[in-house]
Amino acid sequence: MTPTDRLSIFCCPDCKSGLRVIDPWWTPSRRIKSGILFCDRCQHAAGAIRNFKFDFVHFDRTACARRLAERSGDERGPHVLPWEVIDEAIAFDDPRLCLEGSWEACDGKYQLSHGGPGDALTYSGEFVDVGVRLLKHPWSGMVRFEVDGTVVGCVDLYAPKWSTVHWFPIECDLPAGRHTVRILPAGEKNRDSAACQVFFHELAITRPDMSPDRPQPAPEANRVLPVFPDVVELMKSVREDGLILDCGGGDRVLADPRYINLDFEEYQLPAVYGDVLKLPFRENTFDLVFSQAVLEHVRDPFQAVEEMRRVTRPGGTVWAGMAFLQPVHAVPCHYFNATAWGIEELFRNLHIVRTAWFGDLSFTIDWLFKTAGVAERADQAEYADLMQRIKSLDHLVSYEDLKGVASGVSVEALKNADKEAET
Repeated sequence: MTPTDRLSIFCCPDCKSGLRVIDPWWTPSRRIKSGILFCDRCQHAAGAIRNFKFDFVHFDRTACARRLAERSGDERGPHVLPWEVIDEAIAFDDPRLCLEGSWEACDGKYQLSHGGPGDALTYSGEFVDVGVRLLKHPWSGMVRFEVDGTVVGCVDLYAPKWSTVHWFPIECDLPAGRHTVRILPAGEKNRDSAACQVFFHELAITRPDMSPDRPQPAPEANRVLPVFPDVVELMKSVREDGLILDCGGGDRVLADPRYINLDFEEYQLPAVYGDVLKLPFRENTFDLVFSQAVLEHVRDPFQAVEEMRRVTRPGGTVWAGMAFLQPVHAVPCHYFNATAWGIEELFRNLHIVRTAWFGDLSFTIDWLFKTAGVAERADQAEYADLMQRIKSLDHLVSYEDLKGVASGVSVEALKNADKEAET
């Protein structure tokens, strides 16, 4: 499936009508870098394409409406860039970075500012898009972004409990030529934060590519959970020209042209930003739809499964894994856990092939203790000894016994081709 053919699989998330691209910018190989996804039935922008990503969640609706008004009656064809583009990461220790103030290298992967006055990190070069990966954690402060002398954004890096590297898009579709981006610690913080720290990991830029070779797919990268072995096996059975949808895949991209990753959060790597409760895809599109550790995080898991069923082709497979006895995580968006019988109820409108469960009992107990703060407050040697003794009992729990005390459960189901044909 070519980049332009792939447009045909999308639809308006609200009314499910087809979409057309207005004001598109293409590369010479006919990859659409940017544009507005317009729904003729709803008569508004349903989404946007930003640096090759289909965005139905985070796009600037006001800016799209303004562009549509400016182009009213304008039937010009697509703009074609004079060159292909390529992504490049500018790591924390790249000599092209200019550090001002009191930055210090930290943990072999960050530049750290304590938010002191005059701290700035600058990169100058030829690029058309730029984003940054920064650490969010309980001691983080605020940071401003500046491009070509203009402040274009400010973010609060405070995270109450967990430390995660987060991607922040800064600017998109800049004019061709050299630009300067500056990361400016503000010296300010959220009232709940312990400090004003800013941990810089890397810049992500998109720049012109003058090489004669055709563009290559993005290299495989996975900053989240590995793909479950069951899903890996299911992917092997998908036809060569089929499509695979990862619902809520997080910061992941696979080197498989059949694979599309959709996530609600604005991670760096997904191809589509969308809501699993109203997927922006036409019905009967995907040969395999799967979700890992997602259904516990949506407000209406029944609607999410119905949407996954809708976009699966008749005879196709839906696979999902979700929490059972896992403690609350990804606060505040953890809503529902499920037993093996519960996940079967979620998939009652599909033909269930297999229900499974996973997670050693010691793994679940350790996770519960850590979430409750026991592991942190206990004597470390005593806690390690306790967990070792609990782990030694795992072999006494058979797979069938684990069904009632598992960390998580999963289901594999088929969209019944005969039933779909009848409806």
